[in-house]
Amino acid sequence: MRPRCVRPASALLLLAFLVVAPACAHGGSAGAEARQATIETNLAELQDCWDELAADHPGAAGSLLFAVELRRNGSVEWVDIEVDELGVPKLSACAVRRIKRWRFPEGSRQSIRFGIGFAG
Repeated sequence: MRPRCVRPASALLLLAFLVVAPACAHGGSAGAEARQATIETNLAELQDCWDELAADHPGAAGSLLFAVELRRNGSVEWVDIEVDELGVPKLSACAVRRIKRWRFPEGSRQSIRFGIGFAG
């Protein structure tokens, strides 16, 4: 007998990660991997944002593409949403608020982009 897969009511998916700064920037691919790990470590915070709102948006699905400016000390200077396929302002505001608190590895000042998919 095959085990039954249980799917959560709402799901979160890391779509992509792109470092806009040149690959030769401080840290190279090791730095990119560390930034990717930071995003993955903090995905639960974005899941919390969606979980609070998913019941009000049944069947909603789409992604948000974030542009994030990092300071040298790893703190987030600003977050912008470049693409919002869901159109749920409370989700966007919650996600931006949470991402602004994240700490990335120290290094050079740079911009990164990453997308997160949400499904209800």
